[in-house]
Amino acid sequence: MAVSRRHASIAFALTLSCWLIADSVNGYLAHLLLDVSPPVPGADSGPAVPITDAPPSDPTQHVKAILASGLFVVPPDLSALDPDSERPSAPPPPPPIELAGKLKLLGTAIRVGGRSSAAIEHLQDHKQALYFSQDTIEGFGQLAVITRDGVTITQGNRQGYLPLADEAAKPMPISIAMPPAPKRPTTPTLLDRRQLQQNLSDVAKLMTEARAMPYYDLTNNGKLEGWQFIEIKPKSILDQLGLQQRDVVLRINGIPVVDPGTMLRLLQEIQHERLVKVDLIRGSERQTFAYEIR
Repeated sequence: MAVSRRHASIAFALTLSCWLIADSVNGYLAHLLLDVSPPVPGADSGPAVPITDAPPSDPTQHVKAILASGLFVVPPDLSALDPDSERPSAPPPPPPIELAGKLKLLGTAIRVGGRSSAAIEHLQDHKQALYFSQDTIEGFGQLAVITRDGVTITQGNRQGYLPLADEAAKPMPISIAMPPAPKRPTTPTLLDRRQLQQNLSDVAKLMTEARAMPYYDLTNNGKLEGWQFIEIKPKSILDQLGLQQRDVVLRINGIPVVDPGTMLRLLQEIQHERLVKVDLIRGSERQTFAYEIR
């Protein structure tokens, strides 16, 4: 059926009217959107979030902005997450125990399968004593660790290290690269019993008449071989027995000298004997000294 000119005019007019109405509605809505003012925070609204023109370039600032937005539930303490916040510093370590100028380590004896010991001198009164591992040194703490070069003393959470007093006086290891020289026969040396008893009567004085250093056999797994004596005082019991500096006492009357305590006990006992034999090392030579006490 042919469309008349009148119908075409009506269709054109309706189309133009619809377009005009749609354009007017769009313009009105755009005007309303442009005139909307930012919301004012009220009693029920959350804190306003500042709007920046450009996002921060620092990743740390991104994190801070997200945490401040309130979009996520976060723990109350965020100091660990904030690199700019001041973190509590670790407590300083306790001060070490002051041992220098108060104690002097004269020597140590390391015994495998037994209690190691250390000879220590108190410098205030110059008294020497033998301490075993885990013994308490009055006024300083517990003897926790004993090595050949020093000892560690602990007191609660504090500790102190005491090295050997004289590095030059460290004992020399026994070498058996060459067979030991044969023992030379010796004529017994005569000793006066009364003079011997007088020298042995004061034990405290006896401990100050020489310094005893442990003597190890490194060719036998570091076994304690004897005790080396230095700083032997004139007219002392060791001087009376004819010992020289750095002599190593191995046995007295066949009994091994395993620690200074045994040495003191054996010296106390010889005053009641008639014949005494002392096995020692002088230089690199093993010798036996014989004494007759009258």
